[in-house]
Amino acid sequence: MRGSEALVTALGMMNYPHVTRRARHSPLPKGLTFLLEVAAGESDALREASALTGQPEAHLRKAAGFFVEQVLLSQPMDHYRILGCGCESSNADLRRHMALIMRWLHPDVISSGAPAYRFDKSLYASRVTEAWEALKTNERRAAYDSALAGSMTWEGARPAGRSRHSSVAPPLEDAPVAETRLQKGQSLPLLKRDAFWTRILLLFAGRP
Repeated sequence: MRGSEALVTALGMMNYPHVTRRARHSPLPKGLTFLLEVAAGESDALREASALTGQPEAHLRKAAGFFVEQVLLSQPMDHYRILGCGCESSNADLRRHMALIMRWLHPDVISSGAPAYRFDKSLYASRVTEAWEALKTNERRAAYDSALAGSMTWEGARPAGRSRHSSVAPPLEDAPVAETRLQKGQSLPLLKRDAFWTRILLLFAGRP
């Protein structure tokens, strides 16, 4: 079974939108490829995600798309984060994520969603294209990595997984262990307690 931490986070964000701002400035959770496959509407991923969570496929696609829009593309980030990757990611992962995000941005995919979730893909497609162009060859990637390491001026360049205004979050080891309720009468299985994003969701889920 593929890693589901990112998908669990996306579902939690839909029910607890007050965590979204924090999510934009936190390291990315594991399982981004799986989440992007769900957002892009890949049938195998949707079936697996539905079996894992008990959620309808349409809701899963909406939640995954919400995560992509709010966490990866909502504001200028470094190019790795836009593609849902880190500086340690392989070229194959970068290409795969770029393709999945662009598929999610395709008008046919967007138009099939609820009216509130339809938007002009050009708002985000240019950011994805720019990120891919900066990282798609070893030479360009090395130059970009050098710019990041040397804190050189580069539009949108920031340490992978961090934004300009991010700060180190306090430890959440004491977050209550409880199920994250997604819809009345439904819940998701817990992931490992030491998962960063799961602790954030558990912390907020425990509040009235």
